[in-house]
Amino acid sequence: MSKKSKAKSKSKDKDDTMAIGIDLGTSLTKLVGPDGKKVVKIPSLVGDPNPGWKGLGTDKSWINNLVLTTDAGKKYFVGELARLQSEIKRPLAADGKMKSLKDAIIAIQAALSNFVEKDYANFVIATGVPVASPQEEMTTLSSGLKGVMTINVANDASGEEKQINLKIDQCLVMPVCYGSYYEILKASGEDRAVDSIVIDIGAGATNILTVYEGRLMRTASGSVHESITTLAGRIADNLNQQTGKILRPFELIKAIEVGRKSVMIAGEQYDISETTDYYVNTIADIIVDEVSTLLGTLPPDAWIENVILTGGGAEVFGKNMKTILTEHNIVHTPDEVVVPEDPVMANAMGFQKIAQASIKKK
Repeated sequence: MSKKSKAKSKSKDKDDTMAIGIDLGTSLTKLVGPDGKKVVKIPSLVGDPNPGWKGLGTDKSWINNLVLTTDAGKKYFVGELARLQSEIKRPLAADGKMKSLKDAIIAIQAALSNFVEKDYANFVIATGVPVASPQEEMTTLSSGLKGVMTINVANDASGEEKQINLKIDQCLVMPVCYGSYYEILKASGEDRAVDSIVIDIGAGATNILTVYEGRLMRTASGSVHESITTLAGRIADNLNQQTGKILRPFELIKAIEVGRKSVMIAGEQYDISETTDYYVNTIADIIVDEVSTLLGTLPPDAWIENVILTGGGAEVFGKNMKTILTEHNIVHTPDEVVVPEDPVMANAMGFQKIAQASIKKK
């Protein structure tokens, strides 16, 4: 083959490789394809199959009816199907850590099947995991997702099956908050490494990541349990005392995220605005206290230029967080706290750009 032909072949291979960004969150696993035009979101759950009647449901989409069969022949419900139909379901992450590498790989493979447009498609993926995840687990996840693989998936609603062959050329695994950091830097046109702290308030934990001179600082990074679920638990306890009913925290999460001021319980409406405001402020205070403690481990010459607030809780806790961060002198004014345009998807969007940049380097 001539040099010119080889160059064309390399260029073609690079153009044919798809960059995917993944945010392995406590509540949702989010995937973003090239240019952010294709987005996949599934609940971060893997469950055991629960065979039975199909019913007359109108939703026969692949994304909401994913069944994955492993090489060993074992079947798993993934995402929304696991949430609705599995009696035994397992979260991919909790308490700021991955729960099971095997389940994480199963969920990611099933979700990736929605991006494959041709047999033996090539991918470079960048994925974020909870900040407290050990380095060994990150390495194992990377190696477990790299290489040629065959994915067998089925649509539980329609009964349709398909076998997908793909090749993952590279799998980059980083702390989840780094995606938002990269997204903010690229959106602002910044090319240098900016000393920053990223506070990612998720459904089940708050991850805190500190970047100093371009390095991810382990001693100044960590996670706390306080999150949207903590807020839902406090509100549920309050409502249980008022109503005498048993209300589970997860039943309130959606209402909290959309900003509802009241909820309906047993046909009666209850105002939760005062309780929500009180606990939002209390939880925000705990998170900022942890941020202050972590920042205290940085060298004296560190100068935090960016405080980035991201994740599903950015809207819920944002106003209080900005005020308390100012009171703790972490920022001079609330306006200095940066919130991504789409805080829920910011991590995955940043990781997609990291994967794309890796392809260009090659």
